[in-house]
Amino acid sequence: MEEKKKFTILTIDGGGIRGLIPAKVLAELERELKLQNPDKPLYEYFDLICGTSTGAILSIAIALGIPAKDLVQFYKEHAESIFPRWYLKVLPRKSRAILTSIYSNKTLRRKLKEIYTEANGGKIPIINDLKTNVCIPVFNGNDGQINVIKTKHSEDFFRDYKLPAHEVALSSASAPVYFPPHTFSFSNEFGEGVNVNMIDGGIFANNPSLVGILEATGKLNQDFSDIRLLSLGTGKGKHIIKKSWKPKDIWYWLFPKPRLLDIILDSQAQITEQYILFLKRMAEKKDDGFEYLRVQYDLGGDTIDLNASSKRDLQRLESIGDELAKNNLSNILKFLNSK
Repeated sequence: MEEKKKFTILTIDGGGIRGLIPAKVLAELERELKLQNPDKPLYEYFDLICGTSTGAILSIAIALGIPAKDLVQFYKEHAESIFPRWYLKVLPRKSRAILTSIYSNKTLRRKLKEIYTEANGGKIPIINDLKTNVCIPVFNGNDGQINVIKTKHSEDFFRDYKLPAHEVALSSASAPVYFPPHTFSFSNEFGEGVNVNMIDGGIFANNPSLVGILEATGKLNQDFSDIRLLSLGTGKGKHIIKKSWKPKDIWYWLFPKPRLLDIILDSQAQITEQYILFLKRMAEKKDDGFEYLRVQYDLGGDTIDLNASSKRDLQRLESIGDELAKNNLSNILKFLNSK
């Protein structure tokens, strides 16, 4: 009897500009896979791709068939226009900081629309145009509910597939304080509607690995033992708050560097990794374990801000991605090629 094919999931964490790290890992992985099978695009190696925030940008791009090396260039070329350094822009007054956002989302929205549309033959893509199953965590600020925007891989799904891909990516990447909540309307051959105040899915699923596992088992009818999960991180920071420091006021935590949000997102990603390992151990006790490979870099206390955009920071991020690829590529290739 023919052995059942593994159901392979790729998940990509949120992390702002640190998305350059998994983009570089994927670019090196794609290069090696092309040597094995030149005609097989990267998305065909994955039955489900889940990405949050910057991971959503990458996930949708990969599912549209955009080469990962082009995504590395995307981060390098547009980082400073998306995250202009404070002395290159008119800095909001402190009194406005908690009412507006540090950055406008107009440049990011325009660039996402451009790169996605080019990949879709000049037509603005919707979620239905993605070439593999995708899940994108987003928080709906209009009704206070967590959302996971999905391709139409179940007969129960009636709306998400109609949404413009760039609007979905921007919704998941609209981290509070950094960017304003994202509101958009849509109208196409499948229908029309409006989404109000969508914000970063990282507040509940910065590491979307659990989203992937739940979707595979709950909606795509996969057994744990048939699942293979590759999880890419964006760098794990160590946020140390020393007792000797003087008490910090609200501006320290929120503006101009939103330390509080950074801590929340990093912590969420770390605890999800522990949940996945616990779930794997429990499943293995019933001989129903799944395959799991986490590729993450420990930044230690020398963390890189989510909104970093200097040439030096970008070079460091790309170098970290290179190092991760060098140290993990052999394991990733074995992981993807295992029966």
